[in-house]
Amino acid sequence: MTNTVQAIEVTASGAALSATVRGVNLSEPISAEVAQALVRIWAEHLVLLFPGQDLDDEGLLCVADVFGGRQVAGSRAYMVKAGHEPGKSDRVSKTATISVVSNLDDHGKPTKITDAVGSLALKWHTDNSYVETPPRGSLLHAKRLPTNGGGLTSFNNQYLSYERLPDALKSRIEGLHVCHDNTRNTAGRLRPTVEPPKSRADIAGPAHPIVRIHPLTNRRALYLGRHYEWPSSYVVELNDADSEALLAELWGYATQPDLAWTHDWTVGDVLLWDNRCTMHARSAVDHTQPRVLHRALVKGEPLVSPWAADQKALG
Repeated sequence: MTNTVQAIEVTASGAALSATVRGVNLSEPISAEVAQALVRIWAEHLVLLFPGQDLDDEGLLCVADVFGGRQVAGSRAYMVKAGHEPGKSDRVSKTATISVVSNLDDHGKPTKITDAVGSLALKWHTDNSYVETPPRGSLLHAKRLPTNGGGLTSFNNQYLSYERLPDALKSRIEGLHVCHDNTRNTAGRLRPTVEPPKSRADIAGPAHPIVRIHPLTNRRALYLGRHYEWPSSYVVELNDADSEALLAELWGYATQPDLAWTHDWTVGDVLLWDNRCTMHARSAVDHTQPRVLHRALVKGEPLVSPWAADQKALG
């Protein structure tokens, strides 16, 4: 076996999250023992960088299996509906569980704006929070990058964001839920074929607890998803004014700079992050040069809120 527990080298970033993992070849078989070690390392550091990896799409999906399984991205259906044929478009891969993150247009040329995120900056968000069972993690593999920089991707620690909340604010949000809009992408633009929502009734996404319990660590984390203008994001139990005020206050805690770590991409990098306790954002990238990464989502599990867990414990 190429991969052994003894060969794993972990170097923490020194920031509020993330570590670089060396001594693991993700294209080679990973034993149950190594998989268990990697899951523990992931739980400790939240974001893992595996540099210098050479994976095809099936190899990337096998890595997803190590951490919990495969999941189809919620955005795929929008792209197909808009006419992007799987395997024949630079937007939609032939394999349903692989997402192509690129700035290429329908002719394979780099551009600023596409039906997806293109070269635009991406807002702080959690991947696929707009589906009923969001993915536990995301794997992103850099294939082609601009020569002047691959784009900066930043991550933040939502355990620490929650822990910084004043006790009174923690009490206020207990048992509350945010409705997660499925009509906008991470650049804040409407998905193809979608009309702008005009009221809460137009938001079809699910409602998730504002605070969730991580199933491995049992720690509480803020779970805000995305912050769009009303009515795309709102607190279900509050009126519009109170909802907007509360979300603005929470996002202030969730995006504090000292809780973040930023990665500058190199071809061959594989990043794995935990959507249950992190958010991420991306800077704008050079729209004159190709940028192509492939993403696999790690299969999620039902969310558990502290309020629901307390009620269950009480019987």
